[in-house]
Amino acid sequence: MSGAEFHGDRLVVHREPNELDLLATRFSEILSTVGISHVFISGYVAILTGRARGTEDIDVLIERVTDRKIEQLVSKLKNGGLWGPAMPLDSMSELLEDNIWIAPEGEMIPHIELKFATDEYDRASLQNSIVAELRAIDIEVPVGPLELQVAYKLHLGTQKDFEDAVHLHSLFEENLSTVELERWVETLGVEDMYDRLR
Repeated sequence: MSGAEFHGDRLVVHREPNELDLLATRFSEILSTVGISHVFISGYVAILTGRARGTEDIDVLIERVTDRKIEQLVSKLKNGGLWGPAMPLDSMSELLEDNIWIAPEGEMIPHIELKFATDEYDRASLQNSIVAELRAIDIEVPVGPLELQVAYKLHLGTQKDFEDAVHLHSLFEENLSTVELERWVETLGVEDMYDRLR
């Protein structure tokens, strides 16, 4: 059995959690407690599904929320032993237009890279997220749709991103929606990279 299986709208991860997973699930629980919709994207999705590579950050998108919700989030982060360079995060709403990082108190790596969903790709990831179930610890987190993750990684264009796309595509090719994948490939203008991937 491989480290992960994908069934339509559910990604089941069978491996034991690593340090990134523990930070991701901890952060996801805080966001859920506050009632903030969120989604994990980019390199962490590849790592979650078993790609062996290092990273210092976990990319998370959140919905646009009120200042009151941000205040609640800041309070929960502090109480949960998490911090960031912008602490006490008095202007967190402004910082989320770009991104901020949040890590376990006293540490810098690994950390969460958090930002508001700002463009059509961010919003599509948030609105069409799938559930990733970490079986070993019985916790679920939302991740971006795999078809968009593959296409966007091709769009980013670095060797590491291309290898992430290859990993996701080769692991889940039979379960991916070719129509959705090719729609994102066309939208992002990465047909040549997609041909190379195949």
